[in-house]
Amino acid sequence: MTNKFYQSWKEHRRVIIFGGFIILFGFYLSPVIKEAKYKNSCIRMSSKAALTKIKKDNIREKLFNETGLDIEDLAKIEGYKNCI
Repeated sequence: MTNKFYQSWKEHRRVIIFGGFIILFGFYLSPVIKEAKYKNSCIRMSSKAALTKIKKDNIREKLFNETGLDIEDLAKIEGYKNCI
C-alpha cells in the first residue's frame, strides 16, 4: 500500500504540484476578474447614458468640431472617466 502510493506520487508529483499551483493562482485572481467584470459593466452602462445625453441635448456637431472624435468614442471616454 505504502509502496504503491509512493510510486504513484513519484511518477505524478510534477503534474499534481503544477495543478495545485494553477488552482491556487485561480483563487488568487478571482477577485481581480470579478472587479474587472463590474468595471466593464459600469463603463458600458455609463457610455450608453452619455450617448443618450449627447443625442438628447443635440450637441453632436459642436463636440465633433471641438474634438474631432465621433460621439460613440466620446461616450466611451466619458463612461471610462465615470467608472474610475
